Amino acid sequence: MRVIRRHPFMKLAALLLAIVFWVVVIASDPSLLIEKTFTDAVVTVQGLETLRSRGYTVMRDLENEVITVRFRAEVTQGNYDRATASSFLPRLDLSQIMEPGKQRVYFTAGSSLYGEVVSFEPAYLELEVEPYTSRSRVPVVTVQTGENEEGLWLASVSTDPSSVTVSGPKSLVDDVRRAAVTIPLDGLSSERLYDSLSSVIELQDAQGNAIVSPLLRITNESITVDSVRVDVHVYPTKQVPVSVESAVTGVPAHGYTLGEVRVTPQTVLVAGDAEVLAGLDVLHVASPLDVSGQSVSQLGSSALSDVETLVYRAAEDVIIEAQIVQAEHVHTYQDLEITVMNLDPSLTAKLSRSSMSAVLSGQYEDVEGLTADDIHLYVDAQGLGEGVYMADVLCRVDGTQAYTFTPESAQVTLTLSAAP
Repeated sequence: MRVIRRHPFMKLAALLLAIVFWVVVIASDPSLLIEKTFTDAVVTVQGLETLRSRGYTVMRDLENEVITVRFRAEVTQGNYDRATASSFLPRLDLSQIMEPGKQRVYFTAGSSLYGEVVSFEPAYLELEVEPYTSRSRVPVVTVQTGENEEGLWLASVSTDPSSVTVSGPKSLVDDVRRAAVTIPLDGLSSERLYDSLSSVIELQDAQGNAIVSPLLRITNESITVDSVRVDVHVYPTKQVPVSVESAVTGVPAHGYTLGEVRVTPQTVLVAGDAEVLAGLDVLHVASPLDVSGQSVSQLGSSALSDVETLVYRAAEDVIIEAQIVQAEHVHTYQDLEITVMNLDPSLTAKLSRSSMSAVLSGQYEDVEGLTADDIHLYVDAQGLGEGVYMADVLCRVDGTQAYTFTPESAQVTLTLSAAP
């Protein structure tokens, strides 16, 4: 002891020797516990089906979400290097949840030969819990999209299945009204009159808005599905004109005639076998509009005549408009006297002919009933002096100006001489 006190160097050497001895002892003890920290450890989520069996679910997609946590564990010295995060089975057990609302679910770890977990960071995950519910017999409806260049008509559409079951959080399931699937019309062809398609399901609310959530599960007979089979039957189509000639029957009142006839629509889209459409050029009305004895325009409607071989017709009835107009009356008058009007008193007139025939035409009410006494043919000598002239034959009709006059000859020779 005196030697050590007198020699500090020996004292320091003894201390170092003790430390080395302690380290050797520690290192040689494999059962000694040492703390080890694990970061970004992947957590296993369990108990979701148990939670659902209680009628609850979480508002988070924990089945597909990767959850990581940081934790500290005491491991034996001998297993320090071999111990990994997965050795401690970090997990989130949802079976801890017993009621809806915001719930704290604490991270736990399984037993491990390497040691035990001391703490998690964070210690828990806060989750929103809702009642878990199912809605059965949600109808599958079809929605047509795009345009078909061939103009095909869908004769029948069916889906398999025709309804599905939707399960998930109550707030989401309550909004589901239908399961919509699309029929892309541009994908249909006349080469496949019977076709089957696979179409992805889109859940919709009452307004037709899409409801998209990984928390919703769609099943058919307890089997999860995300699409349905759509079977379609299509026919070719053709625009066929409606016969105007068959739309009207009868003869209007005396003095009137049938004018323009219009049918609405003028053409109708029909569907059927290609052979049937190839031989169909016109559609006829079943009950023509009767204009017998009518003096004013008529308006009516009629069904189209049946064509049994057609499977579809875009219109079943047409509107018929028939214009009734006054008939044009044409009459020829013979030996009408030609007079000279506006003759200078100092002159005498001589015509190459004193009478001729003429044709008058016009609407029935304007010219019907005219006699030769109502028709006056004349030449106008206004301002003319002595000489020989080719004078136009003019016409005046008593009581009307609505007529067309066609004389036998457009001109006559007019000779003007000094009066004796």
